[in-house]
Amino acid sequence: MSQKDQDDAVHGINTQEKIAVVGAGAIGLFYGGLLAKAGYNVHFLMRKDLDWVKQKGLIIEWREEKFQLYPLQVFSSTQQIGPCKWVIISLKASANDALFELLPPLLTPQTVLVCFQNGIDNEKWLYDNFGPRTVIGGILFVCINRTGPGKVTNFGFGKVELGQYNALAGKEVKEFEFMLRSAGIETEIVPSLEEARWKKLVWNIPFNGLAVAAGGIDVAEILAHPELERATRELMEEIIRAAKAMGYCISKDFIELQIEVTRKMGRYKPSSLVDYFEKKPLEIEAIWGRPLKKAREKGIHLPKLQLLYAILDSLNCRI
Repeated sequence: MSQKDQDDAVHGINTQEKIAVVGAGAIGLFYGGLLAKAGYNVHFLMRKDLDWVKQKGLIIEWREEKFQLYPLQVFSSTQQIGPCKWVIISLKASANDALFELLPPLLTPQTVLVCFQNGIDNEKWLYDNFGPRTVIGGILFVCINRTGPGKVTNFGFGKVELGQYNALAGKEVKEFEFMLRSAGIETEIVPSLEEARWKKLVWNIPFNGLAVAAGGIDVAEILAHPELERATRELMEEIIRAAKAMGYCISKDFIELQIEVTRKMGRYKPSSLVDYFEKKPLEIEAIWGRPLKKAREKGIHLPKLQLLYAILDSLNCRI
């Protein structure tokens, strides 16, 4: 028995338990690919590049390394995959209605749902519609794009923060943390999933939003323009104020940290900008609409977010 097999056994993990990745875009391919590379039994639901990956496999570029995974278990339907222990959901939140068709063939009473999506309240939606069961949220700190057929490039970072929806972290969260760590992914269990989601919004709302609203520019261009950098900071301040009304305290120092981290990303195109260029629906409600609504319910006025939401919603209607 290898050292990895021994470690998995100690943590109660059966590497042959099936993992399904629903949403094989950049995020699903990257994290699912690393789990497959580590020896886990990963099955990918794939439409785009399905034939290519069947024939040539998946290429991942990360940390100045490039590796190919072949063969890879890829399928065109969840019926072909069948029941799984773990289901990683990396579809765009704007496509969640498709899960009513996609998820049932994968589910047993023991199936754990892992939500790798942007925005807030996606775990609640999954629990309300497919529970009761364990739902884990994963907050991803990564700069990643698809850069060719069957090819994913990580331009920086990769950390995952995990939390359990509506509960303290249980056995399944700790098991999944171990699995990610064994795949070489920096992972941390957070005490409050909801607070971690709001902290991620501090970055997502301005950079994903302004990249699109400013005409299709990357994060370096946003920070190179003084007025756009000012707007970024003002949006971040609004989100911190809204989070405080929800009971989550985020330091103002967090703004400067996010700005400095983003400067290191170079010409990175946020996921919403990629969707916009590809004429795909934006994750309007999950990233911008729901936080705005929650703030309004608390009597908090967020004029910058209101304007950004209105612009993005108008653009989204034209896609």
